[in-house]
Amino acid sequence: MGAFIGSFLNVVIHRMPRNESVVHPPSRCYSCGTGVRGYDNIPILSWLLLRGRCRFCQAPFSVRYCIGEALVGLMTAGVVYAVFVMPSYAPPVWLSELGVDPRYSRAAGAAAILIMVWWLWACSMIDYDHTIIPDELTKPWQLVAPALAVLTPINLMLWSPAPWFETHTGMSVLSDPWAGTSSVLWILLPCLAFLALSVPAARWVYGHFCPEEQRWSDEDHRGFAVGVWWFCAVTALQVIALVVLTMVAESAGPRGGVVASALVPYAQALMGSMAGWMSLYVVGLLGTMAFRRNAMGFGDVKFLAPIGAIIGPTGVLYTFFLASVVGAVVGIPVRLLGKGREIPFGPFLALGAVLAVVFGHQIHAFIFGGLAI
Repeated sequence: MGAFIGSFLNVVIHRMPRNESVVHPPSRCYSCGTGVRGYDNIPILSWLLLRGRCRFCQAPFSVRYCIGEALVGLMTAGVVYAVFVMPSYAPPVWLSELGVDPRYSRAAGAAAILIMVWWLWACSMIDYDHTIIPDELTKPWQLVAPALAVLTPINLMLWSPAPWFETHTGMSVLSDPWAGTSSVLWILLPCLAFLALSVPAARWVYGHFCPEEQRWSDEDHRGFAVGVWWFCAVTALQVIALVVLTMVAESAGPRGGVVASALVPYAQALMGSMAGWMSLYVVGLLGTMAFRRNAMGFGDVKFLAPIGAIIGPTGVLYTFFLASVVGAVVGIPVRLLGKGREIPFGPFLALGAVLAVVFGHQIHAFIFGGLAI
């Protein structure tokens, strides 16, 4: 199944940056225009049997298509194995409290993680090829990712706010949902106000501190403003949903605990999304002023926000750190060898997110294991 998904993602990666439909026309040879037959469109196998060439004109097909299908298949198998076989994965608490069969809970979690992994792959490959991450892939995910995060405990894996909140305030977010929600609102609402007020400041920064060839045009500024206002609107809607769910948890009586249990990962997802956006957004503004060149692509900002929703605010820090380390390890030799090509940061962010999920717990325990936080 993962290989078939990888075959479709090859279409997305090739067509979307060219503003072509990903569903019509069907797959075809770009040399002779002949449509690819169904029996020639079997992932991996067809490429090997045809020796990487068109059946009709013998034009070569890039080996990258076969490799992409194989890698997505392996990643899919890895996620399913981790969720269904490894004992370290535990389904979300609220699904257990609802009495959902653990098999279905794990299936929902696997689906949420897989959708995110497939999305990361498509965005990374497009960014690597074209140094852009299309808005069609980032803006909808800013809305979808927090909902997906509720189906998997990943964003609570590195740090859960509920025990910390109870230890430091003496109140439980499960028995008093408003206590936790109000603390989240005290963080999210000022951040939204800052973003709204920063649009004119960003126009001035990117218009005055960048060299002439990098200065944003009026069209760039309009696109930037639309991106900021979209994120603010999406987050505002999610904050309203958080408040409504909190009211439901407060008024539901004994069954309110189930809703409150779902509120914790949802609130964490909103915090992670904001952390993902604000971290690169502020780094871009300050870095541009300090180095007098465009320090961060705005596509990376829109890309990290959905990642933050899935892996949480602590995961964002590890993602950014690991992405920077891997980027330096790869990028510095490439520059020294004189390749001349600037490697976009998106693929490193995606890899950093995967590394944060797989190794973040060990890193977190190593750094903070002895601290009472």
